[in-house]
Amino acid sequence: MSPSEFQHLVQKFLDDSITTEELQRFRQWVLEERDVDMQEAAIAAVLQKSSYPGEMPADKQVVFSYILEEANRRTAPLPRARVVGMRTWWAAAAVLLLLGTGLYFLTRQKAHMEIAQRSNNIIHPGREGAILTLADGSQVVLDSLKNGVITQQGSTDVQLRNGQLLYNSRNGASSALLAYNTVATPRGRQFQVILPDGTTVWLNAASSIRYPVAFPAGERNVMITGEAYLEVAADARKPFTVETDNGTAIQVLGTSFNVNAYTDESASRTTLLQGKILVKSATASKVLLPGEQAVVAGSITVDAHANTSQAIAWKNGIFNFQRAPLEMVMRQIARWYDVEVVYEKNIPAITFGGEMGRDLELKDVLEFLQESGVHFKLSGRKLTVMP
Repeated sequence: MSPSEFQHLVQKFLDDSITTEELQRFRQWVLEERDVDMQEAAIAAVLQKSSYPGEMPADKQVVFSYILEEANRRTAPLPRARVVGMRTWWAAAAVLLLLGTGLYFLTRQKAHMEIAQRSNNIIHPGREGAILTLADGSQVVLDSLKNGVITQQGSTDVQLRNGQLLYNSRNGASSALLAYNTVATPRGRQFQVILPDGTTVWLNAASSIRYPVAFPAGERNVMITGEAYLEVAADARKPFTVETDNGTAIQVLGTSFNVNAYTDESASRTTLLQGKILVKSATASKVLLPGEQAVVAGSITVDAHANTSQAIAWKNGIFNFQRAPLEMVMRQIARWYDVEVVYEKNIPAITFGGEMGRDLELKDVLEFLQESGVHFKLSGRKLTVMP
């Protein structure tokens, strides 16, 4: 809806000429499609009128009762970290109700950042969900499917069970012809896959894993993009190998480790929690022991005292920003909240500390980060970082 269209509806609302269809559009725009600058400009224009012609008709009462009931529902008691944004939603509804009686009331909190306060700019955290690409190229969206067998790949049943994708080979049969599946998480999604050998894989946002629906004799090879945490099922007869886009290969027998291989990061990082792995690049290889991290950026360097809890914080539902530079933090936020991050000027040289839950709304995370002196402006899904 354009600014002129919205102002036209507000005018028709005030002079009692708005139709039922227009009133429905007005309600939908207020609740679902708000643009802060457009709305406030239209309201300011309407306020130049000195009076309101009469009482609010019944159909208008229905619309604004709906708005206020929705606001009241959203302001039910929540954890402290989430209460902040709800008060502004109630204020927005109050503005519109008072407009109906010719009055004007607006409360805006000014902080160090400028974040749009209307409901369509409340950006929720990521959630469980992924896209499964089958061997024939067809795709299945896993976000809302119910438990049960969702497809068959040769002699293997593909099942969804409580948010996990599982592969069960019927009668222990193996596929003579390799057929591959891919599970990919868009930005704002994460997912868990149990591979045909029993290995469990957690995929972070904007990540994928490609694997055979039945591992052939003597090997278990998978391809990963983005970030994943793996708990590899032990099988000495079948070494497990992970390959990434940047040419890194990780060989294991049975272990738990995290691999971060996003293409927009300066290096890939493999962090070992249990067991023993061999990390190989095009030019070198290193054996990792528990608590070590291999950083691959051409050559391989090993951090013998890696922060393992930070490496797998995402898998445990946490943002761990300990000693994290701003640019790294914003990449994590962009993936999890599915926003575009741009910088107004040069990237500020700021390093953060502390932890936050990944279940918070974006606004709450930004309010935490601004305490380090960085400012933000949110417009739709575009997040501008300002010095």
